Amino acid sequence: MPATAPLLAHGGRPDELVAEILILVAIVVAWVGVARVRGKGFSRMPMTVGWMLVGLAPVLLATAVLVPTVIWREPAPSADRPSSTAVLRISEPSEGQRVSTATLDVVTQITGATVVDGSATEVTPDTGHVHVYLDDQLMSMAYAPEQEIGIDWLGPGPHVVRVEFVAADHEPFDPPVEASVTFVKLTG
Repeated sequence: MPATAPLLAHGGRPDELVAEILILVAIVVAWVGVARVRGKGFSRMPMTVGWMLVGLAPVLLATAVLVPTVIWREPAPSADRPSSTAVLRISEPSEGQRVSTATLDVVTQITGATVVDGSATEVTPDTGHVHVYLDDQLMSMAYAPEQEIGIDWLGPGPHVVRVEFVAADHEPFDPPVEASVTFVKLTG
């Protein structure tokens, strides 16, 4: 699948950013340490510091793995998720629609709730936004009723568009408010 396939919905959670920074630091630390130990650079640095850096690099990599899974574990979502009386429907594409274009227009209709923009943070049962999934991959966070999704990377055949109305914190309501349709991607 090309890199353009799924649209990145988030820039990354804070724990992911810390892990990425730790990996980059580990690479630099390892490079400096190995260069000093091999005598290829950093001649003013004591040899023992070079060996310490070589030993520190794997520790940093291990910490980068542990940050998102153990150290910075996100709290489990509360069991007391609000319910919503919203009703979500997909107007386009229609069930079984045959699509030969490189993009898919996804048009939703929601009743009983209001779609708010990404700056909203208060969780209420009648406000939120819509997550658009294509074959269970998050493609977009929609703050408007119409989204254009690139599908040129999809193979021919049936595919499922699922939309879910979620609260301002991006977590689902209980029970989830969602709708889905299957469309058929044609070759070409």
